Amino acid sequence: MYCTQCGSETTGPRCSVCGQLVGMNSVVDVGSPTSLAGWWRRVGATFSDDLILILPTLFAADLVGAFAGNIGAVVAGLAVQGFYMVYLLASEKGQTLGNRIAATRVRDALTGQPISRRQAVRRWGFIAAYGALGPVGGAITAAVAVVAIVDILYPLFNPRKQTLHDRFAGTIVVKI
Repeated sequence: MYCTQCGSETTGPRCSVCGQLVGMNSVVDVGSPTSLAGWWRRVGATFSDDLILILPTLFAADLVGAFAGNIGAVVAGLAVQGFYMVYLLASEKGQTLGNRIAATRVRDALTGQPISRRQAVRRWGFIAAYGALGPVGGAITAAVAVVAIVDILYPLFNPRKQTLHDRFAGTIVVKI
């Protein structure tokens, strides 16, 4: 069971993290921990999506980059990826093609229901932010690299197997 205030797993009368009194309406069961997608399954979904998106992203970046330069190319590439991710993750199935290959789906962390478009935008936006800032150079690139690595490895240490972008958007990834 998970606290609706902070999303932490709880068993007692009060949440051990935020102190919220656990009553009938303050805890949501989103499935057992075995239903959460593991790190390798998530890596497989991400890798599959990256393979699927590489050609459309490069095409859009090259097309727009010819007229608008490097910044336009980055924006065009991120727009293609954003449309793909937000549109598919905010659908009823909550799956990209990579999620379908890996047999996972993205759900709201508190209710277990499909995520909203806002959650999909927040989830993708977190990743897009460090993707867009990566090429800037210098200390910013180093900081972005650290955030990206922590985001990727965070599910290995989080009891709900969430990445930083999952926590930011209030989502979990489950096996189907």
